[in-house]
Amino acid sequence: MLALAILSVVLIALGTLMFRVAQHAEDSAAVGYRSAAAASAASWVQGLPWDSIDGAVGCRTDSTGQLVYVRCTSVQVLPSQHKRVTIVINPTGRLVARPETVTVERRPSLTLSPFRVN
Repeated sequence: MLALAILSVVLIALGTLMFRVAQHAEDSAAVGYRSAAAASAASWVQGLPWDSIDGAVGCRTDSTGQLVYVRCTSVQVLPSQHKRVTIVINPTGRLVARPETVTVERRPSLTLSPFRVN
C-alpha cells in the first residue's frame, strides 16, 4: 500500500513536469516558425521590383509551417530615393508568439553598367 502511494505521488509530479516541458516546446516551436516567417517576408520584399513595392501595402493572412499569421506591410518614402518597408508578423493561429517587426530599406537599382564604355 505504501509503495502504491509513493508511485502515485511520483507519477503526478512527473505528469506536471512533462506538461510544462511540452508547453515550453510548443512555445519554442512558435518562435522558430515566427523567425522563419520574418526571414521569408524580408526576402520577399527584397525580391520585389522597385515599381511594385508600393502595391505591397496592406495585410494578408499567410502561414509558415504550423504558424498562421497576419502579415501587415507598410511603405515609407525616405529622402534620397529610398523606401523603408516595414512588415509586422502577428501570429493568430493555435501557436501563439509575440508580433515580430522586420524593416527593409530599398533603393532603386543603378542604371549604370560596369560594362558600358563611354
